[in-house]
Amino acid sequence: MAEATGQATDLSQRLAELSAQFAGRLDGVLAELESRLNDFASDPQPAVLRDMHARLHKLAGSGGTFGFSELSSQARALEVTVKVWLDAAGPVPADEWDLWRRSVLALRRAVQPPTPARPSAAMPSPAARATEGKEPVRLQLVLADGAVAAGLQHGLGSFGYSVSVSPDLAQALLEAQAAPPDVLLLQIADDPGFMVQCVGARDQLAQMQGRHIPVVFLAPNASFELKLAAASAGGDLFFVLPVDAPTVAAGIERLLRDARQPPFRVLIVDDDETLAEHYCLTLTAAGMLAERVSKVATVMPTLQRLRPDVLLMDLYMPECFGADLARVIRYDESWQSLPIIFVSGESDLDRQNQALGSGADDFLVKPIQDIQLVAAVRARALRARRLSELMSQDGLTGLLKHASIKDRLAQELDRASRHGKPVTAVMVDIDFFKRVNDSWGHPMGDQVIKTLGQMLRQRLRRQDSVGRYGGEEFLAVLPECSAADARRLLEDIRERFAAVTFTSGGRPFHVTLSAGIASSEGFRNEQDILAAADAALYQAKNCGRNRIATVSMEYTSK
Repeated sequence: MAEATGQATDLSQRLAELSAQFAGRLDGVLAELESRLNDFASDPQPAVLRDMHARLHKLAGSGGTFGFSELSSQARALEVTVKVWLDAAGPVPADEWDLWRRSVLALRRAVQPPTPARPSAAMPSPAARATEGKEPVRLQLVLADGAVAAGLQHGLGSFGYSVSVSPDLAQALLEAQAAPPDVLLLQIADDPGFMVQCVGARDQLAQMQGRHIPVVFLAPNASFELKLAAASAGGDLFFVLPVDAPTVAAGIERLLRDARQPPFRVLIVDDDETLAEHYCLTLTAAGMLAERVSKVATVMPTLQRLRPDVLLMDLYMPECFGADLARVIRYDESWQSLPIIFVSGESDLDRQNQALGSGADDFLVKPIQDIQLVAAVRARALRARRLSELMSQDGLTGLLKHASIKDRLAQELDRASRHGKPVTAVMVDIDFFKRVNDSWGHPMGDQVIKTLGQMLRQRLRRQDSVGRYGGEEFLAVLPECSAADARRLLEDIRERFAAVTFTSGGRPFHVTLSAGIASSEGFRNEQDILAAADAALYQAKNCGRNRIATVSMEYTSK
């Protein structure tokens, strides 16, 4: 918390410095504009008028960002007037020019002390906090039925969650103040007012802890009215009791998955370097990685290096028109799905639509509030990542598909050979899976596959990758991990999976797994390491299942 506070303070100081720099340049900016007035008066050339339009456009777009809202508003009105003259392509009417000139000279009176710019810091997420600190995600379960609560507590514990149980909300709040949870799970009656009370308590805890706390409602029925009340109260998930632990764990995993993703990467293309730096700092304060470029020639190399999730671009730049640059970027097939957002002072809807027709996805009009910038970038980046994931992920488990996980293994093997560090491949298979389908039905078999996939994703490290290799078989790729360390990690997963209680028709059952491990320390290419891991898996199966084997070395579970 202290480190985060220090970072926020540093960002605030840097934003204040940028505002001060902008304010310090204003006198010179206005003096240059006034000088151009004299130039046009002595020689009324369209080029001079276009130059004044460009200066006013930049002033209107950046003034409000740095706290000079009145200056920005007046510059916008002056910009619109000069644009009308340029479009008319004729002489400027003398009476209009005199009024416009006096309005330009009056801009200095609009320069008032700015409102300090503040970073739009993002509230730390529970999953990010738990991952960074290598602590288990803490769940606070409020459930009156002690037997049901104990079953959920045990089941969710198998997925690595730390679960505290309270019989009522009052006791839960007392416990939460001493040990704040990452997620609240609350049993509710058919009473919307109680849901509002629950979320109000959550918000109090969130304010105390300085981070968002999701709330999960456990309801007595699935009526539309109750679901609507839960949504209105701000509930994040909704389950109907009785519910099994794998189902709840899967929901919580979906809820927290986005927070465990790497930060969104944003590239900003704007010739106004001070404004671009402000955007960088604002997005950095919101937990993103942002870079800026001011030269068009550096855009494509920076795209290749940064691989951004979103591209922010000014529409008017000295070297080219932003819409043309967007078309150039779209020529490259690898950037077809990159979200491009124009951030410009252009207020004409026809010109905005023309710009969007060049291949952009959104248009934000300067000056833009920090909170609006962060929200727009985050929404576009999240949607783009989800679409990309859908293309590469298995539909049932959400893990990488067969081809994608094999590609990941090849990439990690190449990296391992270059850096002289090991990478380990693990083949995981569900024991007697045909019996599961035959005894409990295919829908239950799908639930077992989803549960194991979820547990693998949750218990493996952030840098690890896991995919559904086929049917009930999975492949995990563990960079910078020896075979011995991989075995210890998989043993923990094996034990936790065996402890999960599945329920079908009111009858409980358990399922186990077997795994085979092979490390790049003993094999040179993708085909060899996969063959070795597969051979080790079959060795584990032949030796009784529910165990881990490393290449040809049998390991019998105790």
